[in-house]
Amino acid sequence: MEPKPHRSSGLRRFVPQPEHFAARYGNFTLTPRDYAILDLIYRYRYLEARHVRALITGSDQQITRRLQGLFHNRYIRRYASRQRMRPDLNTGAPLVAYGLELRGARVLAGHSAQVLAADGHPAQPVRWKKEYTRRTEWFLEHRLMISNFRCVLELALHQMPGVELVSWDQGQDTWLRATIPCSPRRSVRVAPDAHFTLREAGHLRHFFLEMDRSTEEHRRLLQKYLGYWWYLQSPHFQQANPGNRRVNVLFVTTGYQRMLNMMETLRNMPKPNRGGHGGKGLFWFCLQNGYRLEEPASILSTIWRTAADPTAGKELTICPSGEI
Repeated sequence: MEPKPHRSSGLRRFVPQPEHFAARYGNFTLTPRDYAILDLIYRYRYLEARHVRALITGSDQQITRRLQGLFHNRYIRRYASRQRMRPDLNTGAPLVAYGLELRGARVLAGHSAQVLAADGHPAQPVRWKKEYTRRTEWFLEHRLMISNFRCVLELALHQMPGVELVSWDQGQDTWLRATIPCSPRRSVRVAPDAHFTLREAGHLRHFFLEMDRSTEEHRRLLQKYLGYWWYLQSPHFQQANPGNRRVNVLFVTTGYQRMLNMMETLRNMPKPNRGGHGGKGLFWFCLQNGYRLEEPASILSTIWRTAADPTAGKELTICPSGEI
């Protein structure tokens, strides 16, 4: 998780117009697809319309129409970067992002409780606050980078029978703390943007995700490497995850030179522990434009680089060749 720069919001927040669009939508009634859309936006937190169309079954026109109806009836909120909306800089329609409104969170909670009760399961809380709709441009752009990665990954896994996304976690539940055994001992906290686990043929692989928008200073980057290094070698992590050799920290960044600089920083960093213990190979790097929504399998291809050999690409696999 990167530090939040001090800047104005720079976001265009659209205003619903239910009266103006009454003739088009009439008495808007939520359908199973609408609940699926609300649940998707809640799980991802913030999504662009193209992601919703890619993940929800149905024609693009139908899904776009339901998104419009959900927005004008105040179930979801629209956001767009003012910079993206400048036609002199960006051709075509601006990319619009969606997040839940409080009304949408409440109806989703009620619907989820009914579904779970019918199956004999206790209701799960939908954690959403009014403050979540008041986001800055920096926060939203960062969140959309995470959502785009997750969306492309899920679509890629749909094309790979036998490989599944076991878990995806964001927020404070993923934060970790490492104890550095120096004199005096000190602790380093690391806040990953996400932690997810893949499984294939009974084998698990853990991934920590870091989205870098080229705003993090050198000192904080070093501290992040150090924190991951000690945490992934700690007894706490190794006992909880016996297959700890199958773990990687993935850094996704926006520019090629920035990626080279990040790898160079890691390569020049002295090993903080005993010389015979590895660690730098756990860190993988790629460019944000290295994978595309239109070609999901690209995220699993040889777009990943390591500090040891920046020119040789690695595939995002669960198990090394011949291990299964």
